[in-house]
Amino acid sequence: MAQPPQSLQSPDSFEKLQSYSFHTDPEFANGLAIILGHPGTPATQEEMNREDDLVLQAKCFFFSRYCSLHSIRAHLFLMSVRRKESLNPPIDFAAYKSWALSRSAGEPIATADPSLRPDKPEPSSEVNVSESETSTLPEPAYPSSFAHIVELITTGQPIPGIEQIPDTVLTGHDTASEKPRRRKPWERDAAEPLPGETTDEVA
Repeated sequence: MAQPPQSLQSPDSFEKLQSYSFHTDPEFANGLAIILGHPGTPATQEEMNREDDLVLQAKCFFFSRYCSLHSIRAHLFLMSVRRKESLNPPIDFAAYKSWALSRSAGEPIATADPSLRPDKPEPSSEVNVSESETSTLPEPAYPSSFAHIVELITTGQPIPGIEQIPDTVLTGHDTASEKPRRRKPWERDAAEPLPGETTDEVA
């Protein structure tokens, strides 16, 4: 009888993700290079060891998608036939990040499964993932909500980040063309003879 798949939100899964050697996997190096914007060259070990959200999300995706936690043979088989689909559920990035932060701070491991969590409340020093993600992103130069843009348009106020173009053509800036009009191939001057004709009239 088949056993249910192991949850990828458990500390055991996070341990396997943490200990996986991404720098020896050429497929991860090529995938990360595409994400980082240089698809021609694989990502360096320094880029793979970065701890920013982009690299951590790439590691979570790659590990849950391509690395089988249940059977190394199954993983090698999938690699050999180049079929990269896995039946594993994806690793929750927020849960992994909070686990990694709590592990580096020496705090007890926080689990994503509510039944495995301790009864005491989580420490207040833990960083909220959504706040840290939004604080690192630069604010856009334009209004963020559609309702605010509609309000600016209906009240006639300028919308930040959009260049104002006048409705009329500026007069006095136009110039007359100095070049003669180009003739079409079948047009010729009246004085120009047709090919094969002579200008002398026969009397």
